[in-house]
Amino acid sequence: MTEADATRLAALHRYRLLDTPEEGEFHRLAGLACDLLQTEIAVIAVLEAERQWPVARIGLRGKAPPWPAAAWAAALAAAPGQVAVVPDAGRDPRFAEAVPAGAAIRFLAGAPLRLADGKAHGSLCIASAEPRPGGLDERDRRRLLTLAALAADALELRLQARRAQELAESEARLRQAQEAAGVVAFEATSGSSPAHAPLGALRRLLGLAETAPLTLRGLAVSAHPEERPRLEMVAARLAAEGGTLLEEFRVTTREGDVLWAQVQGETHFGAQEDPAAWRLSGLLRDVTERRRADERQLFMTRELDHRAKNALAVVLAALRLTPAADPRSYAAAVEGRVAALARAHTLLTEKRWAGVELRDLVAGELRNFLGAAEAVPPPRASLDGPPVLLLPQAAQPLSMALHELATNAVKHGALSAPGGRIAVGWALEPGRIGLRLLWVETGGPPLAGPPPRPRFGSRVMRGTVVDQLGGQLLLRWPQSGLVCEIVLPAGRALADPGAVGRIGP
Repeated sequence: MTEADATRLAALHRYRLLDTPEEGEFHRLAGLACDLLQTEIAVIAVLEAERQWPVARIGLRGKAPPWPAAAWAAALAAAPGQVAVVPDAGRDPRFAEAVPAGAAIRFLAGAPLRLADGKAHGSLCIASAEPRPGGLDERDRRRLLTLAALAADALELRLQARRAQELAESEARLRQAQEAAGVVAFEATSGSSPAHAPLGALRRLLGLAETAPLTLRGLAVSAHPEERPRLEMVAARLAAEGGTLLEEFRVTTREGDVLWAQVQGETHFGAQEDPAAWRLSGLLRDVTERRRADERQLFMTRELDHRAKNALAVVLAALRLTPAADPRSYAAAVEGRVAALARAHTLLTEKRWAGVELRDLVAGELRNFLGAAEAVPPPRASLDGPPVLLLPQAAQPLSMALHELATNAVKHGALSAPGGRIAVGWALEPGRIGLRLLWVETGGPPLAGPPPRPRFGSRVMRGTVVDQLGGQLLLRWPQSGLVCEIVLPAGRALADPGAVGRIGP
């Protein structure tokens, strides 16, 4: 196949005629050819490489037109404005073998189908069983050429219709993609509208006209009432002066939901042919998710700032409450208390600061003194209580109190003796008393009563439990070991106050 043949075939394939049913409009043209030129046979066909493919035929049966190759070639090779005519194929030496005397086809004539590229891609041929020694007169030649041109025009119309359909489908897909992405392109022009029309177009574009709401992701929306005064001023300025448009504003759906829209565009006035003309074009976007993400980011920034200040305040309180008489003891005490805060902070981070499970907080403090293998379960320590989610602001002060209890147990209480153990239990209670926690030590050195003077750890516990959390602290010293009861109000301690009264998982 030559390069010219490949180019012709590529052009032909754009019409998508091959291997398709015979078309209605071509069938009517073939019938008109038979009527006008008084023949029994008419065929409209295109050529793919060496194959003739009929798109319409009258008077013939079978899958392909039985044209002699010489007649087909002659029809294709006819010059513009010319037709190929075979008055009697039985007497023409070119068809002596293909059409012997007495054959069904004796007279043949054909005109090429020249498409937009000027090349002959097929032909309209007529035939009759009776020879016509005179061939075709000039009027019939014009008729045959006109019918061939109409067939070529029908092919071009078919191509344009298919391209228009493909363009419409492509535009529909683009609109769907834009809707899915929350982006809508717009353009408004003056046309025959009066010069002040840009104001109306801008008002509709901004959702200010109730009868012409915006469309975001398939939802009909209009500007939020609180945004309207500002947008009215923007629309008036652009209608008077032109220029660029970039605004973000709230919109409301018919159901009352609030979304965010961004409109970006430009208004142009004047042209050489019409100084009063105007054009407004640009994009309308749904930026709700970005705005909400910005709001979440701002909230998180403020929240982190608040938490950092709280953490620093707790650290400063720990430093103030730690005696500095012995530098080594001071350093150890500060290090232990800051480490307790860090453990609580880690638990909060893992839960994205939604809260801390009380069991995790208690286990973490005991594990720091007993080791991972001994912290939970017994014999050294046991935990018993329902699931409790602590507020972030309660987790760190309570971790400090638990740290002081564990430190005291190691120095003076149950954990200072080999057989000592600790039992920690808690319960949720209705009313303002939200959380009750009980710390019980046994197996340590026998106690003769409270210490002769308050230890420093008790001051830290009162500073955290009572002062910071507004709770109650009760310490008892029976001979068996220290008993500490901590009561915290639901509003200051529980991340889910509705859980009060629902004991158990």
